[in-house]
Amino acid sequence: MSQDIWQDVRWDHGAAAEAVAALQRAAGEIDRSLAEIGQTSREAATDWLGPHRQHFDSWRGRVQTELSSIAAACRQAAAAVQQASARAQEEQARREREREEHYRREREEQSRRERAGARRV
Repeated sequence: MSQDIWQDVRWDHGAAAEAVAALQRAAGEIDRSLAEIGQTSREAATDWLGPHRQHFDSWRGRVQTELSSIAAACRQAAAAVQQASARAQEEQARREREREEHYRREREEQSRRERAGARRV
């Protein structure tokens, strides 16, 4: 029997849930900012022309791409933390089942020994 069943899985589910929420909030804020930038840029497009505008549009495109990647990374990290929490919970449940099975077998063995001892008397 594996010795690791006697120790609980070390995982802070509360902290993990907080991390997931924070990562999802960050991704949402980035999405909202990107939408605002897009709207503001469209509004400014009618009034601002020339090489500075072209430079700005190029820069904004790079920033939007990078921010979109960051938002996606936040969502991926949130999903990874959720998966890790689920695995920790599954592992803890496995350990508890194995502990109970161990105790059940011990009780059965004790009962057999007691019955065998009673027969000898």
